[in-house]
Amino acid sequence: MKHFNSTLTKITEQVYTATTAQEAKTIMIDYLETTNVKDKKQMIWDVSQLNSLTRVWSYYSNALLKFEGLGVGVKKD
Repeated sequence: MKHFNSTLTKITEQVYTATTAQEAKTIMIDYLETTNVKDKKQMIWDVSQLNSLTRVWSYYSNALLKFEGLGVGVKKD
């Protein structure tokens, strides 16, 4: 069985070693702009709205989990 990895795994170390929210956001946004990730525009907008490093890390972690079908999202009624 072939296992696929999220393209986001290429920037994991950079995102988690960022020391500011702005640095982590820049890493994510710059990378997303060069990919064909589904929902890329929405992800770039979402990331740009985050205000703390822990929120950026949380969003990034959830994006990785979402790729595996395990993401935690806002429930839509």
